[in-house]
Amino acid sequence: MDRGEAIFQESGKKMEETKKMLGLGTFKEKLEAMKRLIAMISKGKDVSAFFPDVVKLVVCRDTDVKRLVYIYLTHYAEVEPDTALLAISTFQKDLNDHNPLIRAQALRVMSSIRVRVITQVVVLAIQKAAQDISPYVKKTAAHAVSKVFHLDREQKDALVDIIAILMGDKNPMVLGSAVTAWTEVCPDRFDLVHKNYRKFCAVLAEMDEWGQVAVLNMLTKYARQHFRNPDAEASGGKKKKSERSAMDGDSGTEDDDDAFFNAPDMDQDHRTLLNQAVPLLQSRNSAVVMAVATLYFYCAPDSEISRVGRPLTRLTRGGLEVAFVVLQNIASMAAKRPGMFAPYASEFFVNSTDPAYCRKLKLEVLTYLANDANISSILRELNSYVHREEKSFVVDAVQAIGRCAMQIPDVADSCMYGLMGLVQSGNETVVSESVVAMK
Repeated sequence: MDRGEAIFQESGKKMEETKKMLGLGTFKEKLEAMKRLIAMISKGKDVSAFFPDVVKLVVCRDTDVKRLVYIYLTHYAEVEPDTALLAISTFQKDLNDHNPLIRAQALRVMSSIRVRVITQVVVLAIQKAAQDISPYVKKTAAHAVSKVFHLDREQKDALVDIIAILMGDKNPMVLGSAVTAWTEVCPDRFDLVHKNYRKFCAVLAEMDEWGQVAVLNMLTKYARQHFRNPDAEASGGKKKKSERSAMDGDSGTEDDDDAFFNAPDMDQDHRTLLNQAVPLLQSRNSAVVMAVATLYFYCAPDSEISRVGRPLTRLTRGGLEVAFVVLQNIASMAAKRPGMFAPYASEFFVNSTDPAYCRKLKLEVLTYLANDANISSILRELNSYVHREEKSFVVDAVQAIGRCAMQIPDVADSCMYGLMGLVQSGNETVVSESVVAMK
C-alpha cells in the first residue's frame, strides 16, 4: 500500500468516526466532532455530506455545540435548503432563547435558507429581532433584511418598516448595519434619514470602520440632496433650498459667516456633518478616509477642501492595491478641484519602485496640479523622466509635458524647446510623441 492510499483510508476512517460522534456520541464528543467540521470548513474542504447529521443537533441543549451547529448550518443552508427546512420549527423556537448569540444565529440560518416559501416566516422573525434588547441580535436582523430583499422583492414594504425601526436605534453597532440595509433596499427613502440625521452625525466616531463608511456615503448623498451649495452665492449660482421641515422645524443659523470659515449661508446641520467627519481622517482604514474625502469633495466649501489633501496623499504610500485605488480617486478629484492637492504636488513625483499603473496615474495627477507656483518644479521632474529606459513611461512623460504647456501658456516656449531636444533622440517612439505634443 503506497503512502497516498494509506492517507486516503485514514481520512475515510476519520470521517466515519466523526459521523458516529455526531449521531451517538456524548455532548463532549459531539462538540469535538463539530470542531473538526468547522476546522475543515476553514481550510476550504467540503463537508456538506454531514449536513443531515448536523441539522439533527439543533435540538441539542448544550450551548457550545449549538453555536457550532449554527455556524455550520449558516455556511451550508443555501446548498441544502430542503434539508434545512426540516428544522425550521427549531430555529423559530431558538429565536426565544435566553442567549442572544443563539437568537442571532437562529435568525442568520433562517435568512440564509434560499426558499421563497418561508419568506413570510423569516420576515416575522426579523420584525421580532429588530425589537430585541440585544444590539447583536438587532444587527443580525439588519443583515437579514438584505438577504430577504434579494430573495423576494415583494417583501420590500415590510422590510422598509423594519429598517425604519433599526435606524431609530441608538446603538452604533446597530446603526451601521441598518444603514447598509437602507442602501441596498431603499436608497431613495431620505425621509428615514431626516429624523435621525443629527444622531448619525453624533455617533460617527463610535461606529466600527465599515459602519462609518456606510453612514458617510449615505450622509454624502443626503447632504447633496438637501443642503445648499456653500460656494453658490460667491460664484453667482442659484442655491437649492434645504429641506428642514423634518428636523425639529428650525432653519439653522445662516448669518454667522465668520464661524463657518466665511462659507456663505452655511447651514448648521451641514456644518455639523463636516465637523464630525474631520476626526475620521486619522482612521487607519483607507476606506473611511476615502469616504470623508468624498464628502468634502462634494459638500465642503472651497476654503476648506484642502484639509483632506494630506490624508489622501498619505494613503498613496500604503500597499500597491490601496495606492492604485486612491490615485484613481485623486486623479478624478484633481481634475475638477486641483486646489485639494496643489500644496502636495511633490508627493506625486514618480519613484523608481512604482509599478507602471501607478506611474501613469501620478503623471496624470501632476498635469492637473500644475499652476504658476509649481510649474517649474513639475517640469524639471517631467524632464528627468524622459531619460528613463522604459519607452512607455517616457512616452507618458512627453505627453504630460505637452499637457502642461497647453494648460499654462507662459511655459509653452520652454516646453517647446525641451520637446525639440527630444526630437534629436534616436528613439522613434519618443520622437513621434514629441512631434505630436509640439503640434
